[in-house]
Amino acid sequence: MLVIPAIDLMEGKAVRLKKGDFAQKTVYSDRPAEMAEGFLRAGATRIHVVDLDGARAGRPVNRPAVQAIAATGAEVELGGGLRRIEDVEEVLGLGVRLVVLGTAAVERIDLVREACRRFPGQVVAGIDARDGEVKIAGWEQGTGLPAAEVAARVRAAGVSLVEYTDVSRDGMFSGVDAEGASRLQAQAGVAVVASGGVASLGDVTACRRAGLAGVIVGRALYEGRIDIAEAIRVAAD
Repeated sequence: MLVIPAIDLMEGKAVRLKKGDFAQKTVYSDRPAEMAEGFLRAGATRIHVVDLDGARAGRPVNRPAVQAIAATGAEVELGGGLRRIEDVEEVLGLGVRLVVLGTAAVERIDLVREACRRFPGQVVAGIDARDGEVKIAGWEQGTGLPAAEVAARVRAAGVSLVEYTDVSRDGMFSGVDAEGASRLQAQAGVAVVASGGVASLGDVTACRRAGLAGVIVGRALYEGRIDIAEAIRVAAD
């Protein structure tokens, strides 16, 4: 199982939000590429990067920071603001290996389908939900859609991996929703990576036991609750 450290970008800095609230942010570094290098030295291979400014703007914003992180040699997966095929092509040109389509998975399934056709194996769907309802546009807009329905749509469009975030848990150390992610994986027939609320190595173990493809860890790394090297070891047990 993959353990994927997360770097969320605002104005070129690494930050974390609480419950996806842009008004509740903590800045952890103004040199996110150096953070990425540290994760790589500890044994991580893939890094989950979110352009938070891009998610709100509807287009990529933090290009220099993204390019610097990709230049470390990490397998970067990038989400946030990818609403056009030109945006997908642009960020892949920056060295990004995988694109995470979230809002597009709800509003532009044709984009997801086209991206899967043009860039096979490089498209991931991000499904972010609060109280069972999928949220889009940086988690600020509701859709009225259940996560399983969106997951089934993107699977039909060619996506083989979904990253599922329980927004209400994100940044709160309340425990990851491994059970919900596992249920989504079974219902939609697509591999799922869990995110949101990871607080301890127990959460990593829960995701492994649930048969998930991976787990994304953010704030718990920054605040010393989880050691990335130890999390990778636990995931491999």
